[in-house]
Amino acid sequence: MRPPLHCVVMNLIKPVLWTPGFLLACIANFLLGMSFYLLMPTLPFHLLEQLQVGEATVGGILASYVIAALLVRPFSGFIVEHFNAKHAYLVALAAYVVFTSGYLFAHTVLAFVIVRLGIGVTFAVLSTAASTQAIDIIPSARRGEGIGLFGLMSSLAMALGPMSGLWLMDRYPFAVIFKAAVIAGVAGLLVACRVRSPRKRRRPAVAVLSLDRFLLVRGLPLAFTLAVIGLGYGMLLAFAAIYGKQLGALNTGLFFTLMAVGMMVSRAFSGRLIDGGRVVLVTNSGTAAVVLGLGLIALAQGPALYLLSGLLAGFGFGVVYPAYQTMMVNLGGHAQRGTAVATYFSALDVGIGLGMLLAGVIAARFGLAAAFATGAALSLVAGMLFALRLSQRDIGGAAETVIAPVETQREH
Repeated sequence: MRPPLHCVVMNLIKPVLWTPGFLLACIANFLLGMSFYLLMPTLPFHLLEQLQVGEATVGGILASYVIAALLVRPFSGFIVEHFNAKHAYLVALAAYVVFTSGYLFAHTVLAFVIVRLGIGVTFAVLSTAASTQAIDIIPSARRGEGIGLFGLMSSLAMALGPMSGLWLMDRYPFAVIFKAAVIAGVAGLLVACRVRSPRKRRRPAVAVLSLDRFLLVRGLPLAFTLAVIGLGYGMLLAFAAIYGKQLGALNTGLFFTLMAVGMMVSRAFSGRLIDGGRVVLVTNSGTAAVVLGLGLIALAQGPALYLLSGLLAGFGFGVVYPAYQTMMVNLGGHAQRGTAVATYFSALDVGIGLGMLLAGVIAARFGLAAAFATGAALSLVAGMLFALRLSQRDIGGAAETVIAPVETQREH
């Protein structure tokens, strides 16, 4: 049976992606990423040197923000679906900036944890709202590509943020890094205020509370495998810079730059493959790259293999993350878009937070190489579960039918 003529025309004529609203949303996302990634590789050094805590404690402190985010994340989808996504984004982003400035006054472990908890709560809402707002702006026919490009801004921030933060750490007190993070956050807030996004009608409010109002139940198997893969990402964010110093790398910021380059390269083409119905193939390939990158860093004896592992891991994460987000959003459909995004980020929160904790515990007993090897093994198991089971079930079928013309008509 031949497809209807309007479906053929919609596939041939793609709607405009780079609208002013989408461009500003990407810039705001980049500035938020700079605020976040300036601190990510430098905070472990601050805790080790200034607060005199051990590696296991470092992992716990860094993961505290993820724990707070996880507690709030399911409700963030509810908030976005029942209120204006832009307003939720702006309020949460402003609160994030306030808590980030708290680093300047956190001179004890308890104060530091309180700041991290506040950042976790605000980041849970703002990241869900920002992604939902971006997806509302992106044309449905180019959703995979748009999600990849929106995430590319975070990858670009990852390329510049860690290197800038480590450069500042070598030359200035930690207070300068904290102030730079606050300035980047304020700049992102100002840009975000200029974003114009369409107001989407969400599902009507209902009186009965159920789990699927906060988490996408159909997407929980996907969320589980994503969380396991995210373990390695959390390990790298928390301890890759420290591990690089142990291996003799002169510039550990280059690891994060290469990791971001890998993400940017993969995102440049993976979005189109996802929109073309190749999401399962893309996901399997990206997971394989993650496993290889984590395995190589565990085997590294010097800076060369250490840096190569960052490039490979970044390439893998740059493929896996937009693929999983697209599958999750498509499973939720238009009515549960905020819930789907919240479920996606909840899975990342669990994975990244547990990865930081697990890496710290393993490193304290067996070393960081053993921690990264564990991350590689767990990612391999998650990848096999997706390839052998999930991609063959209704999740895989929904993923391959990435954008349905009927949905496109309904949304617009």
